[in-house]
Amino acid sequence: MNTIPLRAGDAFQRFSTTLAGTNIRFRLRWSTRHSYYTVDLSRADGTPIAFGRGLHPGIDLLAGLNVKLGRIVLEGQAPTIANLGITNKLRWYPDE
Repeated sequence: MNTIPLRAGDAFQRFSTTLAGTNIRFRLRWSTRHSYYTVDLSRADGTPIAFGRGLHPGIDLLAGLNVKLGRIVLEGQAPTIANLGITNKLRWYPDE
């Protein structure tokens, strides 16, 4: 298990990290209409993995996808702009 760092205070953020030997780009956007973050995931070359996934506690962002990248799950409280990465953590679990 690895923790993927998140920053509180930003409605939009973009970063990259390496998971299972693959560079993954993350893009998080706060939806003011629905009061939650959506996440776009793509490979370093821009190939989409998943777009528009809701960031909710206990939900695997890679669920239902055959991408062999393990699981990415938010643990803790529901994220807000103020508490993102503080009262919750984005965790990556490799495939077993």
